[in-house]
Amino acid sequence: MADCAHTWRKKLRLQELMIIARKELELGKDVSQVYKILEEQMSIRWRFVGTTKKQYLDDVTKILANQYVLTV
Repeated sequence: MADCAHTWRKKLRLQELMIIARKELELGKDVSQVYKILEEQMSIRWRFVGTTKKQYLDDVTKILANQYVLTV
């Protein structure tokens, strides 16, 4: 049961990060700027440590490159 809750929370967090990333990319911002914005959001919203931020940013990169599918 704990794995399901953890997976569910991670999925919701990734969805929120993807909304932010796509919005910023549509506004024409550079990818490095978008990653900085995402890092700030992760620090503010969830107080993630550096390794967790890196894992989430890797997942966002894979989603943007269509290597990883985030289902609804």
